[in-house]
Amino acid sequence: MAERFISMDEVVRRVCFSRTHIYRKIADGSFPRQVPLGDHKVAFLEREIEEWISSRLQARDHDGERSARAERGRILALGKGSGR
Repeated sequence: MAERFISMDEVVRRVCFSRTHIYRKIADGSFPRQVPLGDHKVAFLEREIEEWISSRLQARDHDGERSARAERGRILALGKGSGR
């Protein structure tokens, strides 16, 4: 499959972040870097943006599982899960 470039406007639509927030995340290394296409034009690799979105979903699901386990542990520690 050939790589596909997408514009900053498309990235903003897909991730629901402002341009400023995207640039901050690029600067701190938590978002895919843009690819320079010319003197005043940059784009992003669609695959990298899709992977970033997938990683956010995986993190959410992992955090949800961890929260559910913590809640079950808290209930058991309080003695409310023993059926007494």
